[in-house]
Amino acid sequence: MHSISVDLFKKGLSKLAGAVTIVAAGNGQERMGLTATSVCSLSAEPPRILACVNLKGQTFATTAATRSVSVNILAENQKQVAQRFAGLWGDEQSDPFEIGEWTTGTTGAPVLTGAVASLDCKVDEMLVLQTHAILICEIKHIEIGDPALTSLLYLNGEFGKFESTE
Repeated sequence: MHSISVDLFKKGLSKLAGAVTIVAAGNGQERMGLTATSVCSLSAEPPRILACVNLKGQTFATTAATRSVSVNILAENQKQVAQRFAGLWGDEQSDPFEIGEWTTGTTGAPVLTGAVASLDCKVDEMLVLQTHAILICEIKHIEIGDPALTSLLYLNGEFGKFESTE
């Protein structure tokens, strides 16, 4: 038995601001994705990141099959994309990839046009735990968006942006 309740865990971690991303995988017509804040850099040489995905979701199954993903860092104006991939907006039966413009990266993963940045990655390793997998991804291509874009953040259960005091 864990001494920390799920509610307390969520309340505590809601205080940790995170960049909002879409982790997407695909092989031709089959594309899956999810909204994630559990993405971080691992190393610059070689260029690697970590991303965490739930084992129960279709995104994990597609990632395991293709061994490639894109991590799309959302812009402030892409809140609906984040909500749709998180299952918070739209019809459950509709394809979340209908929102936004998607291309195919060099690895075969779906890549979102208009993101602050999109990282096209090969999955080097997967550490599978009880409920989630930690993906160790080597970045094969980076697409940088418009420098005027502001990243979408998630804090206290809300989507927003960073306001500089300078």
